[in-house]
Amino acid sequence: MRPSIRHDLILATAMIVTMAVLPTLVATPAHAVTIDGSLDGEYGVARSTQTTQTDFGDTPGPPVYGEGSELDEAFGFVADGVLYLYFSGNLVPFTTEPLTNPDELEIFIDCIPGGQNQLRSDNPAVGPELKLNELAGLRFDSEFSPDFWFDFSPMRGSRVMAFYSSLPSESGGTGYYMGRSGPLDAGVLSGGTNPYGVRAAIDPSNVAGVTAGCGPASGAGATAGFEWSIPLAAIGNPTGTIKVSAFIATDFAPQVSNQALGSLPPGTCSLGAASGVDFSAIPGEQHFIIDVSVPVRQESMGFVKRLYAR
Repeated sequence: MRPSIRHDLILATAMIVTMAVLPTLVATPAHAVTIDGSLDGEYGVARSTQTTQTDFGDTPGPPVYGEGSELDEAFGFVADGVLYLYFSGNLVPFTTEPLTNPDELEIFIDCIPGGQNQLRSDNPAVGPELKLNELAGLRFDSEFSPDFWFDFSPMRGSRVMAFYSSLPSESGGTGYYMGRSGPLDAGVLSGGTNPYGVRAAIDPSNVAGVTAGCGPASGAGATAGFEWSIPLAAIGNPTGTIKVSAFIATDFAPQVSNQALGSLPPGTCSLGAASGVDFSAIPGEQHFIIDVSVPVRQESMGFVKRLYAR
């Protein structure tokens, strides 16, 4: 048998075998996700898309990045016991010369019984400027009572600091600074307390998404921003629906912007001091849903082609 014919037969047999086991192969595509702040295809379609311009400033584009803050789209899925979250957008980073306080991404997760529909003032004293307790008084949608909080604080040079706290119904939560990561760290956080191995990274190069203002706009199409991988053990090992509420707030004496996902109604400007914010009084849902029981997006035949093109 000629070598070329033998090669074709082997390849054809391999393709048939692969098609038979393809459901198993595609059930865990999470290994392909690199935590670097860039949107990967594994995230599939957006869970929530911004519909309102940003009143925290728009980034003008290269060579200037990080001069505005916006939250364009949210993505998420669960695979291999890990929650992957991706938010496209921008954040003003912390700088020392001139001194600039950062805008931060506040992420709240509701996934187990209990939680705080209105944030308490006796949560762990963690976050930049003790941020968590400075958010006290903020009230979420009536059906949303977060159990966990994650804070994403950017710095110049594609670096990020990350913070965590549990949010029990009563006092006594656990919170800590998880560490920082840089552009070559694949989201690995170091220098803090991170028992579950949470990862976080930023790509600050976004120039797409919404523009400056308070009017209607679409955040669709932005592919650079903020990325997390959160082992389910860090959030109580949920087995059902995971609800996520995210918004941008200033670092010092927190002011909540109009950049939230789910989105605020177009025409809404900054919401002001966190203590006076009540999402339940605002039309729409200021959170989105990820169902742990729903499989992640399956790969196409491109997966097979890549496998046997080697």
